[in-house]
Amino acid sequence: MVTAGVFWLMIRFRRGACRVAVALASIAVVQAGHGDELVIPAFDPVVNSADVTNIAFRGAFPAPLWTSYALTDALFWGRDNQATNRPLVISVDNAPQPLISTRDLQFPVSAGVRAFYGQRDPSQGGWEIGYWGVFGQSATQFAAATPPDFLQMPDPLGGLMTIDGETATVKYNSLVNSAEANVFSTWTEWRDHSGSWLTVDWLLGFRYVGVEEQASIVVDCCVVDNTRISVPYNVSTRNNGFGAQIGNRTRWTWERWAFEGWAKAGLLGNAQEQIQSPLIDFTGFEQRPALSSTGGQVSFIGDINTSLVYRLTDVWGIRVGYNLIWIDGLALAPNQFDFDVADGSGTRLASGGGMFMHGANLGLEARW
Repeated sequence: MVTAGVFWLMIRFRRGACRVAVALASIAVVQAGHGDELVIPAFDPVVNSADVTNIAFRGAFPAPLWTSYALTDALFWGRDNQATNRPLVISVDNAPQPLISTRDLQFPVSAGVRAFYGQRDPSQGGWEIGYWGVFGQSATQFAAATPPDFLQMPDPLGGLMTIDGETATVKYNSLVNSAEANVFSTWTEWRDHSGSWLTVDWLLGFRYVGVEEQASIVVDCCVVDNTRISVPYNVSTRNNGFGAQIGNRTRWTWERWAFEGWAKAGLLGNAQEQIQSPLIDFTGFEQRPALSSTGGQVSFIGDINTSLVYRLTDVWGIRVGYNLIWIDGLALAPNQFDFDVADGSGTRLASGGGMFMHGANLGLEARW
């Protein structure tokens, strides 16, 4: 009987507690109606199912934590020259016509190499050094005339250098080198919408660009003592640009893939030189001695790359991409040809040229 009584009291107590809870809830609702809106607490992010999924996914593909990197690329770049368009070889008749002009000297695809090495703190930034060079850039144009038609270099110099020219060959060779050293600040975050890590580097650094070129015009003309005479005109230039650059590099990393792109711009102080070989005419007379001149120019370089990377191992990846390079304010060799005979001819430095290079890269990278 005692046990039954205790059980009955517990039931009565629970019913009373429920009535009290309901009454308190009713009072709270009434008060909320007369005052501020009732605030419903947000879900705890720890138990939010979407957050749990993202945290688990990020655990499977952790943030990029590599602190050293290196890459090497083989380059296959074409080039468009922005040279002054003027004739280099003309026909000899009542109405001379250009047979070869500076704009005809366009390079086919040339090979080069690129290499970078750097170190970084994944949450702060780092430094890097890099180099690329394009070698063997060469262009050739040929013109011929059949007597009684002839050709020569433009007047007034052309008429003094040759007589009855029948063939002319114009050659143009160029070598481009670039080196840089950068420091950068890094920002990394997880991108929920794309399921990838985004790493952004803001670059500030030093840039060097060197461009060395040679150009020649060789006219085969008259026969003297049963020997055909070849009359050459050779010029060469050097450009050495030093300056500062800024840029941005962005990299998306997901699973075994990465997409990387950079854009850099630099202003350079360019020390330039042009060199003219002696001009010897078809009779052996020196029309002009060897001459040279120097000068300076502010040059610009723009450097853009996009590359797709596939990770072969935890360290090594293969990369393929495309590049756009613009360099302005150059002393290009074909612009230095001077066909004048007045005082000071051959000493003028033409420095307003430029080049646009574009093409593919294929190589390897390592990150560890």
